[in-house]
Amino acid sequence: MGRRRKRYKRIVKKVRRIPSVYQCPQCGSRSLTIEIKSEAGTRIAYIRCGHCGLKVLAENIPEIYETPDIYGKFIDFYTGSEETNVSFKFIESEELSTEVAEEEDIEGT
Repeated sequence: MGRRRKRYKRIVKKVRRIPSVYQCPQCGSRSLTIEIKSEAGTRIAYIRCGHCGLKVLAENIPEIYETPDIYGKFIDFYTGSEETNVSFKFIESEELSTEVAEEEDIEGT
């Protein structure tokens, strides 16, 4: 006679992924998205909040930057705590829609 054989629990490691939605500094909701576009050697990021309507255009983004890096630089710009090498501009909804439409036309041809 002997004891029952002990079952071993499998340890599942969680894979950490880069987030796609961030917290908006203006309204505090978790609905800020960052879309990166590359065109003619420069990279541009469109930062939009789905809740409060905040729209920002980021230019001169280095190639090594991913969305968390851009979000960090945007927070620094928004709070005014640090000068960044990335230039940010607040834009109106009409300007954003025309720029996105122009880029889609260029990519489509």
